[in-house]
Amino acid sequence: MPRLFNALHMRSKFWLALLIHGVGLCVVLGWWGARGLAFSLVDPEKVAQSATAATTLLPCVSYAPFRHPDINPFNPASTVTPAQIEADLRQLQAYTGCVRTYGLSQGLDAVPAVAAKLGMRVKLGVWLARDAAQNQTEIDRGIALARQYPGVVDLLVVGNEVLLRRELTAEALGKVLEHARKQSPVPVTYADVWEFWLRNPALAKHVDVVTVHILPYWEDNPVAVEDAVAHVLAVTDQVKQAFAGQPVWVGETGWPAAGRQRAGAVPGRVNQSRFFSELVQKSRTNKMGEAALDYNAIEAFDQPWKRAFEGAMGGYWGLFDQHGQARVAFTGEVVEDARWWRGGVGALLGAVLGALFFAGLGARSGVRAAVAILVGATLGAVLPVQWLMSQQWDRTPWEQGSSILLGVIGAAAALATLPRNFLRIKQAARIALLFAAATAALVLLLDSRYRPFAWWWFLAPTAALLAARFGGPAVALQGGFKVAHQRSPEERLLAAVLAACAVGIAMAEGWRNAQALSYCAVLLVLAGACGLRERTNTSAAISAAGAPSSVV
Repeated sequence: MPRLFNALHMRSKFWLALLIHGVGLCVVLGWWGARGLAFSLVDPEKVAQSATAATTLLPCVSYAPFRHPDINPFNPASTVTPAQIEADLRQLQAYTGCVRTYGLSQGLDAVPAVAAKLGMRVKLGVWLARDAAQNQTEIDRGIALARQYPGVVDLLVVGNEVLLRRELTAEALGKVLEHARKQSPVPVTYADVWEFWLRNPALAKHVDVVTVHILPYWEDNPVAVEDAVAHVLAVTDQVKQAFAGQPVWVGETGWPAAGRQRAGAVPGRVNQSRFFSELVQKSRTNKMGEAALDYNAIEAFDQPWKRAFEGAMGGYWGLFDQHGQARVAFTGEVVEDARWWRGGVGALLGAVLGALFFAGLGARSGVRAAVAILVGATLGAVLPVQWLMSQQWDRTPWEQGSSILLGVIGAAAALATLPRNFLRIKQAARIALLFAAATAALVLLLDSRYRPFAWWWFLAPTAALLAARFGGPAVALQGGFKVAHQRSPEERLLAAVLAACAVGIAMAEGWRNAQALSYCAVLLVLAGACGLRERTNTSAAISAAGAPSSVV
């Protein structure tokens, strides 16, 4: 009877482990599959009808050439050539006949000349910061270009989000704008987030146009994509009412193609295309037959350097990616990732290779080998997701190294769930994993704006530890067994911290944030798998046990 009882228990352990790892594999494969689902854009026929000419599809587009790793605004020695500018603007002509720039250094003062050659218009940006002398140099150069290229430069944008960055006071900025306005041959404006205009209405008397940035994703109360265009139109109307009689231009609006969810606002290629599809349709005309919205789309090309300051979201706002490949679709169907199947195939291949590799670690027992195979398959399947997310989120060598370390810790923790040969590292691996997860959760809780919900680092080891916690391994005794799950005070403390942080993150992000809730669920399961007290099971015959124990 005890042998039968033990055999039934071992079988139940196997099926429970199979179920847990099966769920993990389905999550990974389902994630890749979801990236290949096709979505129809809103009213594509109306979008096509409203775009009577390709060059009027978007009124204007932000242009910066900093899409190459060796060219960025923080490397003054790096410059962009007129040839590169011309190649970029020729690409943009598929969408627009106008570009907005942000500064004149590093070769950007050549934009008006190239635009004149191509028959495009320029909203010329003059960069302002704390250095008054440098500001004056920029303004003088911008005014000279406006005079040199009449009919090309039709607006001088003096300063971009200087108030947001707190580099100038409103009073100092007003004096700079007034000085530029007196000399400029074209209208002068200043660009900032719309709330800063409403807080500083006196600036309006120093400009010819009020330029506001309306980015639904980045609002203090983020707006979901289905409401984003309506939000842009509503805020524009609010600003127009506040500055009645003065032209209002939406200097930036758009949607990120990658990054973390904020409330109901989800980044992604599908949502980015949906946003612009609706924007083109709804901004064309109002009930009076006039243009409903004058706006500038952000932005032309992805700028990877922005990820250092704004997380993955900052580097994926482009109509084109950093390699010049078109991302945004305005009509028809769109998928999140046109190459999604590569990730799916990679996950399947990783699962097979991981299973084969771990099969040799499960010893001779059929149950041991099966559990090892499942652990290896889950670890292997999640590797392509980890690689993709590291490419999007890692910004520095330190973060790249941290990602590698997290992968190693997760693999070690999963490996330590296998029987006998790895018992010595089991507790150390669990503690390391809990420490890494708790640290990541605490940092996210305290400073969440630019940080990911990094479920991909913890899913596989969580599945392995959960299977081990409730399904084995076991210590066999003569006529019975008990499940060996020793938990140290350190583990229980870290698990408690992790659980508390997970609850805090869920509360801070809100019920609409599915990404946050899913991540918190993984963290809570991990905390439970590692932090619960030892649970011992014995058969009726265990009292008769006299032989030494061995790991099953």
